[in-house]
Amino acid sequence: MPLFFGFKRPIEAIVDIVALTGVTGYLTYIWGQVDEVAGYVLIPYLAWLSFATYLSAGAGYLNNWDFRSKEVPKGAKRDDTKYVDEKP
Repeated sequence: MPLFFGFKRPIEAIVDIVALTGVTGYLTYIWGQVDEVAGYVLIPYLAWLSFATYLSAGAGYLNNWDFRSKEVPKGAKRDDTKYVDEKP
């Protein structure tokens, strides 16, 4: 998700994925009424979206909904970087 990983905006990303999960749930319900197999085919995607929502919300919560302080400086080399909470 570009909002979550690219722009580091976890709150907006959660709103986006919750809306996507809701629309997919409604679509599963509607398609299930038209063709039962079509409804069943969407269940794994709905389960994946639910799990991705859980992971995104958990990552946001554990980082106090702020990912900007976790960024690595742009000029730093890959071997020279340290973890954010690592003591020198």
